[in-house]
Amino acid sequence: MVTQITPGISLTGTGPRLKVKARYAMQNLFYLEDSRRNAINHMLSANANTELIEDLFFMDGQAAISQQNTTLSGQQTTDNTNVTGNRAEVRTYSLSPYLRHRFSTVASSELRYTHSGASTDIGALSNSQTDRINLQLNSGASFKTLGWGLNYSKQKISYGSTTNTLVKDLNNETFSGNLRYMLTPRFGLTATGGYEKNDYISIGAKPEGSFWSGGFSWAPTSLTSIDASAGKRFFGNTYSLAARHHTRLTAWTLAYKEDITSTQFQFLVPAQLLIDPTTNQPFRDPATGLPVVQSDAVNFFTNRLFLQKSLRASVALQGVRNNLIFSLFSVSREAQTTQAADSALLGTSNLALSDKTKQVGGNAIWNLRLGPRTSTYLNAGYARNTYPVLGRTDNDKNLRLGLTRQFQPKLSGAVELRRLQRDSSQSGSDYRENAITASVHMIF
Repeated sequence: MVTQITPGISLTGTGPRLKVKARYAMQNLFYLEDSRRNAINHMLSANANTELIEDLFFMDGQAAISQQNTTLSGQQTTDNTNVTGNRAEVRTYSLSPYLRHRFSTVASSELRYTHSGASTDIGALSNSQTDRINLQLNSGASFKTLGWGLNYSKQKISYGSTTNTLVKDLNNETFSGNLRYMLTPRFGLTATGGYEKNDYISIGAKPEGSFWSGGFSWAPTSLTSIDASAGKRFFGNTYSLAARHHTRLTAWTLAYKEDITSTQFQFLVPAQLLIDPTTNQPFRDPATGLPVVQSDAVNFFTNRLFLQKSLRASVALQGVRNNLIFSLFSVSREAQTTQAADSALLGTSNLALSDKTKQVGGNAIWNLRLGPRTSTYLNAGYARNTYPVLGRTDNDKNLRLGLTRQFQPKLSGAVELRRLQRDSSQSGSDYRENAITASVHMIF
């Protein structure tokens, strides 16, 4: 039996030059059978942007605090009540001032500086601070048939850790240019080329060299678009795809991309929120009021850089009383730096866990409005996690069934049944979780 008391505050501000949206909740957990497990968790989602000088000087900012599963091989859970020993707090922030200027209809420019940071309460995972300068110059409306763009970026990632001295600071510098030739008003050919330089010690190809890609951009209607390309970088052939299609009652998306990344950088990537097709707003947890994150690949903790290839697809269907959301993902990661950086984090016997992984899965969410103030939902998810080096495969399944009720304009309640299950090819790694949660949420 776990009691959860979660006071929180929501702040929204909209003005001519300032927009702010922030939500904070303090989750207090009390365990009836073992008070030593009592805990306080902080949850924050905040974004702001302001126009300091009209049409010239702007600033963006964001901050977030969340709890995440730390390893892919450990027990996965969807909240903080089950004490698995596989969950940690993640804190991120970003501050980005930038200048924008238009040269009539000839070109537009942007000079942006971004300072960001990511940290956890796990000392063996190095905290990071990133400083980046980015300069863009793009063609304006005068170039209707042949568009062009130039880009320069320089980035330094500084790691600070009292327990891990094997993680070194990283530097990256990239020059690139792009062209777009419009064969018709809605179809164009695209090309990108440039040079990139990274100074990390790679276990594969030298992390620098020229790169190029070619593809097309097609927008047959305002509700449909496809952007696709293929090319080559220092690590090999590379591909990208971004497609979307909307109708009055459906929304379809498909995306594929490849890049060198890190756990710390993934912390700064905005979470994929679960959107209610009826309101086009995120679903919110009845207990905390915070947005519900869509099921996706686990961003397991590692100090290594890795090549990530991700494919994601989703479709949302809206009916009179029913909403259906289906999503699929396939994410593979291959380490680009040595195992030594994770010796303090994973232990010497588990270093091969982050060498190469593949996560494939999806989920389906069905929301049925039973009445003006009552609705029910069913969320079913599946993920298969594979470790080719170890010959290990884990199959994770989750099922959530809930009922929500709006008692008054500022008072709501919910009841949820949850089942989590793992079947693993490795002995001793199976587990089951069954839970029932009843909650009341009051706004004042």
